Amino acid sequence: MASKQVLREVYLAKRLTLTNKEYDLRNNLVVGAASVLIDKIKPETVHIFVPIKSKREIDLTGLVEKYAAKKFAVPKTEKNGELKHFIFNSETKMLQNKWGIMEPHNGQEVDPTQVDLVFVPLIIADKLGHRIGYGKGYYDRFLAQTSAIKIGVSLQPLLDKIDYMQITDVKLDGVITPYEQMKGF
Repeated sequence: MASKQVLREVYLAKRLTLTNKEYDLRNNLVVGAASVLIDKIKPETVHIFVPIKSKREIDLTGLVEKYAAKKFAVPKTEKNGELKHFIFNSETKMLQNKWGIMEPHNGQEVDPTQVDLVFVPLIIADKLGHRIGYGKGYYDRFLAQTSAIKIGVSLQPLLDKIDYMQITDVKLDGVITPYEQMKGF
C-alpha cells in the first residue's frame, strides 16, 4: 500500500511524461466533459484554476470564453493557508506566485458560498471521491467552506481506492477523467 506522498510523486511523474499530443487529447476530453456538466447543471458561478503549465495540469480556462455569460472565479493563495477567490475574465491581471502559479492580482472577490460548481485540481483520485493534491491543504480548506458541487479533473484513470485519507480531506462529488467519470453528478 503506497503512502499519499508516494502516490503523489508517482502520478505526477506519469503526468509529466505525457507527450504533447497525448496531453492535448486527454485535456480536450476532460474539457469537453466539463462543458457537458456545465450545460447540464447550469451553474451561475464556476470556480476553475489556472493550470500550472510546468506540472501539465488540465487547462479549463477556455471555458471562460465559451460560457461568457457565466461568472468564473479563480483562487489566490494567502499566507494564512487559505484561498481567496476572484472573478476571472479578460480584465483580470495575473501575477506568478512563489510556486509558479498564476494568480489574480486584482478584481472582484467572490465569497466561497456564492460558488455553484468547483473544478478541483488534483494529481490522482479514486472511485470513492478521494483525491491527492500537492499536499498543502488549500483546496480542502476551501471545499469545506462551500456547498458547491465539487468535481475533480484528472488526466489519469481513477484508482479503486486511496488509503491514508485524513479527516480534513474533503470528498469530491465526482471526478472527470479522459477515461471515465465517477458517478455522483
